[in-house]
Amino acid sequence: MTFSEQIVYGMFKPRKYKELIELTGRRSAAYVAVMMFILSLVGYIIPVASSIAGFGGFTKLFSEEMPKLEYKSDALVSERPFMLSINGVHIIINTEADEVGESRMRAEGAYVAIGARKLSLNISYGGEVGNYGKMPLSTILPENFTNDDLVNAVPYIYAYLVLGLVVSFMANFIKYAVIALILAGILKLLIRQLDLRLSFAELFMISFYGESLAFVISNFNSALGLIPGFIVSGVGIFITVHMITAAIASFKADEQN
Repeated sequence: MTFSEQIVYGMFKPRKYKELIELTGRRSAAYVAVMMFILSLVGYIIPVASSIAGFGGFTKLFSEEMPKLEYKSDALVSERPFMLSINGVHIIINTEADEVGESRMRAEGAYVAIGARKLSLNISYGGEVGNYGKMPLSTILPENFTNDDLVNAVPYIYAYLVLGLVVSFMANFIKYAVIALILAGILKLLIRQLDLRLSFAELFMISFYGESLAFVISNFNSALGLIPGFIVSGVGIFITVHMITAAIASFKADEQN
């Protein structure tokens, strides 16, 4: 079985799951890794790359698009207010007051808000803004800090974005592995009634294969925002249950033949 067949069978052909769970552990791990990469591609890489391309890269952003900044005498001075949104994270610079007011955080998402003297971290959701920390700029910025210092920090920003990709990969793995573990536990109880001899590791992979199509659809929808999330979640549950029950039915039929 080629790897491309493994992907197709895992997402669309539950009756082939018996062949899939007979593959080596390395092949199963490769499938999981590729699925996590696809989710990270859709949910992280494409939105971030699109945002960066939109402003022409961080060097152009800091040197041309962003207003001139200067930190001196314990206060940041900006020529004008500035806002940038990248993948649900909003960066606000407004030095008209010591800190940025919550009234400027209307759109949902995470906020890094920089005032004349304070930086605050906030999350806006459902019309409510929660603060998750404030710190004086004196603890972050050196005296005479300017846009040139931001330009010099561009390599570190890209390194941070790569770290964000790793975090996204791991977060997706933990999320869907936990779901697969729960489903495998349920299947363990079910197969006792059906008298099927399957190990917990095999049930885990059956569950993971069974949820593959659902979580790809869910993540594409989250990235594009085409359909309300609760509808896609309901459809995803139906797809996952259908794939797993079809696979178990196939196992039972083979057992009886």
